[in-house]
Amino acid sequence: MIAEIIGVPLVVAWLLFAYFNGHDAFALVILALLPFFAVANLVILNRARGRLADPATRRDSHTGQIVSPVLTQPPPDRRIQEQRWIGAADVPGSMGRMNATMPLGVLELSGALLTLRVRPRFLTAMFGAKPLVVSPAEVDAIFPARGRLRSSATGIRPHGTPPSYFLLGGDRASILSAIAAAGFPVQWEERSYSYS
Repeated sequence: MIAEIIGVPLVVAWLLFAYFNGHDAFALVILALLPFFAVANLVILNRARGRLADPATRRDSHTGQIVSPVLTQPPPDRRIQEQRWIGAADVPGSMGRMNATMPLGVLELSGALLTLRVRPRFLTAMFGAKPLVVSPAEVDAIFPARGRLRSSATGIRPHGTPPSYFLLGGDRASILSAIAAAGFPVQWEERSYSYS
């Protein structure tokens, strides 16, 4: 919504400038179609919000693959459990889902808190996404996930909300093992992406 409030007047001003400065009739055609584009954008946003809010559209079925945990020794000091991974992220927001490519996604494990955020902060605010900060009691499951284009990810499904995904080119097993060692409910069966 913020993008439309700021962007529409700028586009209108640019099109009017193009018409009056260069006598470009194409600018008037685009200007006439602008209300249609604005309405179409609002319809798409409302449909995306509806899909995110409807649990019946959940499609995270098992793919038949199982990721094996990495056997590690428990850390002698809690500070060693603090880990950070840089990759891509796919998170729900008020305008639908937000995809952030590598290296904009950050997954952090600090003691009993798991945080998934997208940087820079203004980008997440623009799309209505908030950082995901959860403790083990606030999560239904953390699991390996597989996208439509065979991309592998780590899925995080908090209670009653759509899942968030963290994508890293490395080994999911080591990430899931570290998260499981911190007390989070990790399930090792791979699931397909679900955006609700």
